[in-house]
Amino acid sequence: MRIGIYGGTFNPIHNTHIEIAKAALSQFNLDRVYFLVAGTPPHKETAESTSDFCRLEMVKLAISDQQHLFIDDRELYRSGKSFSYITMTELKGEYPNDDLFFIMGSDSLLSFKDWVMPEVISECATILVAPRLGDDKDVLNQAISDCNESFKGDFALIDYTANGLASSTIRSLFYKEESVRAGLCQQVVDYIFEHNLYSPYIYTYEDVVGLLEEMKKALKPSRYIHTLGVASTAYSLAIRWNYPAYTAMVAGVLHDCAKCISDEERISICENNNIPISDIEYKYPHLLHGKVGAFFCEEKYDVFDKQIAHSIVYHTTGCPNMNLLDKIIYVADYIEPGRDKQPRLDVLRSVAYTDLDKCVFMILDDSVYYLNSKSEMMDPKTIDTYNFYLKEMEKRGK
Repeated sequence: MRIGIYGGTFNPIHNTHIEIAKAALSQFNLDRVYFLVAGTPPHKETAESTSDFCRLEMVKLAISDQQHLFIDDRELYRSGKSFSYITMTELKGEYPNDDLFFIMGSDSLLSFKDWVMPEVISECATILVAPRLGDDKDVLNQAISDCNESFKGDFALIDYTANGLASSTIRSLFYKEESVRAGLCQQVVDYIFEHNLYSPYIYTYEDVVGLLEEMKKALKPSRYIHTLGVASTAYSLAIRWNYPAYTAMVAGVLHDCAKCISDEERISICENNNIPISDIEYKYPHLLHGKVGAFFCEEKYDVFDKQIAHSIVYHTTGCPNMNLLDKIIYVADYIEPGRDKQPRLDVLRSVAYTDLDKCVFMILDDSVYYLNSKSEMMDPKTIDTYNFYLKEMEKRGK
């Protein structure tokens, strides 16, 4: 076989990456191209702080309907820095009778002599170079000629008209310019929104500790202990479901930040800030603590991430078609370690890490069963949410 190896952080993978792989497939009669998702590259301390598994999942989504394109994830599991010569030596050992082609960008070609053991890479594979927008073809051809003279193996230019799209541009402008999002497949766009990647709001453990100090002042001791449980459970669930863990932890810390103020104060805050109040919320004002808590995020705690606020609004009732953080906080609030009165908690705590949507439905099912005996307290939003996830489970046959 003729096998292409296209390495990169793919943070995120975009249409240009796919087009380069397909151009190499066609021009050099390759049988397949593997996207080699980098772990920790030698020239970067991290992959721009995006979860390795998020980058891997985006590549899977981007190539899901593409023939001849595959994934190689070995570098994600390798300790230390990911040097290309190590991977290419492994691949040559695995495919001793096949022809390997190592695909790189023109910027990598120009610095190739400075790589660690470049001669090993060129001996293992033909080097295929993808030009970038604005490249001087004469400079590239001269660099290829120099490499052909300096190293064993062949170097060749992929006949491809590059555009100016770069992953760094996507990361910085994803939420600002729709035209940037047009350079990605829709499944990847949806994944970025759902997993809150490249958000301008980045939280750290120090942020969590600071907000916990604020909650010590705002909450009763028992409520504070519950908050600690929700925050730690949200962190664990976020790690499991590839959501930014400290963002989820911040949402967990703040989810009950308006729990210990008076009913009168909750109503007053809503009325004075045009926050809608339903009939059932006027009757049972404690139900407003989610809406007021979301308001407090910005007004009191300088937390501006809209996904955090949204998850706090709906952490008790849920809402139809919850996003990933909504589900994490909704579940964490119900199963945190301090809970001991809800039914089948052992089952729910297990299912939360294997099937989050099913866990959401099971909690809704238990909640509706419990509230049927207190129907006057049931928020219609809970019923809407239950019906939505009931249909989702029926579609799945569960």
